[in-house]
Amino acid sequence: MKQNADAKPPGPRKTYHHGDLRKVLLDAARAEIAAHGAQGLSMASLARRAGVAQSASYRHFTDREDLLAAVATDGFERFTEVLLEAASDGDDVTALKRMAVAYLVFGEKNVELYRLMFASGLVPGAASDSALKHAATASFQPLLDRVRASDPAASYLSAHVKWGQLHGLVMLKADGFIHGPVEALMDAVFF
Repeated sequence: MKQNADAKPPGPRKTYHHGDLRKVLLDAARAEIAAHGAQGLSMASLARRAGVAQSASYRHFTDREDLLAAVATDGFERFTEVLLEAASDGDDVTALKRMAVAYLVFGEKNVELYRLMFASGLVPGAASDSALKHAATASFQPLLDRVRASDPAASYLSAHVKWGQLHGLVMLKADGFIHGPVEALMDAVFF
C-alpha cells in the first residue's frame, strides 16, 4: 500500500503514560510521607502529586494500605542495607556500635518513614508470607547477628533489648524529648 506523501503525521497522544507508574507513585508517596506523615496520604492526593488520574494508582495498589505496605517494605529494605553497610565498614570489634549509630541516623533522617515502618501497625497486621513481613524480619537479622557475634552467649532477647534502646532513642528524639545528637548517648546507654 502506497503512503500519501501529503499525509500529516499523527498528532500528540491525548493520554499520558508513565514509563514506570508504580515507581512514580512510590516516590510520590515517600515524598508525601516525609513532608506530612502517612496519616494524611490518600490515593487521590497521591495521584495528583504523580500527575495521573486517581484510577491509575489502583492499577498498582489495591488500596491505601497496600500502598503504605509497599512504602514500608521499601523502607525496611533500605534500612537493612544501611545496617549491613555500617557493620561491614570497619573492624568487627566496633561493628555493633557502627550499626547502632547507622540505625539512629536512619531514624532521624527518615522520621515519618520510620514511624510508618515501626509505629503504624502495618507489620503486626501483615500476612506472615507478605513482602512486608519478610522485609521487616530481615531488618532485625543484622542486629541479631552482630549482638551474637559480640557475645556468643547473647540471646534473641538480648538483641531485642538493644533494639528497644535504639528504637526508644529514635522516637524520643523524633518527639522532641531529646535535643542534640542521639549518637552522643550511645556510650552511656547502649554499651
